[in-house]
Amino acid sequence: MTGLERARRAWRRNRGEWLTFVAFVTPGLFLFAVFTYWPIVYSAYLSLTRWNLPAPTATFVGLDNYTRLFQDESFWQVLANTVVYVVCVVTAAQVLAFALAMLLNQRVKGRTFFRALAFTPYITTTAAAALAWILLLDPRLGPLSFVYNLTDTEGPHWLASSSLALWAIVLVGIWRETGFAALFFLAGLQGLPRECFESARIDGASRWAVLRHITLPLMTPVIFFLSITGTIAAVKMFDTVAIMTEGGPVYPASSTYVYHLYRVGFRDFQMGYASAFAVVFFGLTMAFAVAQFRAAERWVYGGD
Repeated sequence: MTGLERARRAWRRNRGEWLTFVAFVTPGLFLFAVFTYWPIVYSAYLSLTRWNLPAPTATFVGLDNYTRLFQDESFWQVLANTVVYVVCVVTAAQVLAFALAMLLNQRVKGRTFFRALAFTPYITTTAAAALAWILLLDPRLGPLSFVYNLTDTEGPHWLASSSLALWAIVLVGIWRETGFAALFFLAGLQGLPRECFESARIDGASRWAVLRHITLPLMTPVIFFLSITGTIAAVKMFDTVAIMTEGGPVYPASSTYVYHLYRVGFRDFQMGYASAFAVVFFGLTMAFAVAQFRAAERWVYGGD
């Protein structure tokens, strides 16, 4: 019996299951094709054109947009700003979140309230959080003005300084992401096998030894998950910049990549050039994700 004949018999035998599978999968594939895959392909095409958004047609220019992109100082500036934001927010948020989860995992009175309080920053709307931080950092009207007056010093204008505005945005990012990461760390800590810790205590291991050789290795899957999700959230950060600084007083000194992409495409109407930004952004993000997954094979605990 040939392979073709076996395939035909399998089709006749399982025809109903295959048709059911196709019926359920087709709507999802159609939506992905229309709203995800086609925009990616069309954006790649637009990156090869010069198109002023209100204009009816686009002019094909080949790789001119990419040549211009890599010669543009703004591109390197916002790329560096985004790298700084991602590294600082993801690293600091995970360290603080792990310490917070260790505290919230203790048996103390009111720990349910403190757990909800720790998660509050993440569920707060971005607009409300950004406005609250604008007031907090204001050297004349915010709560910090009391400290400045008490010490007879002139507080820094965080959001009016090209050197400080980015760090103000970083602070907001750390504040928001810490609660989210702490929730997952707490769930991970509560799911660790108790017998490992009991054996370590019987053997006389110190708390530091238990943390270093048992807790952290067992928590590496959670750390990896939060690294991936935190990086994705950080690289596409847009709304905090748009509300707090709009890129800062000396643009683009404190702008991020996605906000600059939006500005080029929907303020300057250079849609072809903005598409080149988007394609490079997609390529860098995919390369970084692949590198993270490959590196994870060497340090993430797999349960073996």
